[in-house]
Amino acid sequence: MIRTLLLPVLALLPVLAGCSFENDTTRLSGAETRSITDSPRIVPAGFVRERDGTRMELVTADGTVMNGLLTLQTQPIVVPLAATGEPLVGGGTDLAGEVSGNGSTMACRFRLLNPARGVDGGGSGRCEGAGRRVDFLF
Repeated sequence: MIRTLLLPVLALLPVLAGCSFENDTTRLSGAETRSITDSPRIVPAGFVRERDGTRMELVTADGTVMNGLLTLQTQPIVVPLAATGEPLVGGGTDLAGEVSGNGSTMACRFRLLNPARGVDGGGSGRCEGAGRRVDFLF
């Protein structure tokens, strides 16, 4: 009898492993501004890792819900010619894409400190467009 009950449960394990649950969302707060003299307003954002990238949802200060898919972009390491005398090493991993909602679109780019952990690994970023800017430090 135990074997009969255990088989359906074991058959569901691969299905459950591919599911995204609500607690898999990383939540951040950003500072939204519309102009240089504007006081920043705190706005919430959520990030969920998916197969094709990371889905971001942002709620602006006026209540507009914007969402979109961000993808990883690896920046190359650049080492200039020996003529400069000093090596310049760059590179890194960005999470970039667009979020849109209510007829508005914002371009977003986040520099990840620990790309293997995604947004949970820390970093900084910005979303700009539609007459507003949202800065993140996480």
